[in-house]
Amino acid sequence: MSDRGATTFRQRLFARFMAGTDEQSHAMYRARKEALFGGLRGTILELGAGTGVNLPFLANDVRFVAIEPNPAMHAHLRERARETGHAVEIVTEPLERAGIADGSVDAVISTLVLCSVPSVEATLREVRRILRPGGRFVFLEHVVDRPWTFRRAVQRVAPYTPWRYFSDGCDPGRDIAGAIERVGFSRVAIEHYRQEGPGWVLAVNRPHIAGVATA
Repeated sequence: MSDRGATTFRQRLFARFMAGTDEQSHAMYRARKEALFGGLRGTILELGAGTGVNLPFLANDVRFVAIEPNPAMHAHLRERARETGHAVEIVTEPLERAGIADGSVDAVISTLVLCSVPSVEATLREVRRILRPGGRFVFLEHVVDRPWTFRRAVQRVAPYTPWRYFSDGCDPGRDIAGAIERVGFSRVAIEHYRQEGPGWVLAVNRPHIAGVATA
């Protein structure tokens, strides 16, 4: 079955949107991604690999496993892999059903994706399970704003508006930092910052975190 035949209109719309914003994303996050991903080696699994926007930051000799449930992303992902010289294994099942063995992965990457998984806690437990001892969970995510702010109120309401439909399930009101700290990693280093950039989507999602959690 072709990628197009396996997808919904919403999935194709979101894939087109993401492909169209790749260059902007690359410019906004480049410095942090270079710092976070530059030293990763071995088997690397990415949650929600999308159009492959993170591949340019990874060494060419890594084994790259892409969890990407949206088939409309796959053609973009394969094309980016060809451009960057990476071999890519695409898994359409969510991480919880992907059949990844315990302790078989050296690093897991998550960028701007935990807002849309069905359960942040369940996904993070799976991340811990598949990481080898000492393996790294490397993340860059937008998160809920501080209590009693206008932006936090908007973030909490957004999932009950068309926002969630057009953003492939994004819930901008999640306390992702708290979930990472609670799940039981041996060590967690989190930087909280506010991402600058244009557009109303980023205006809602300006609070960010970046960091590394060690299994």
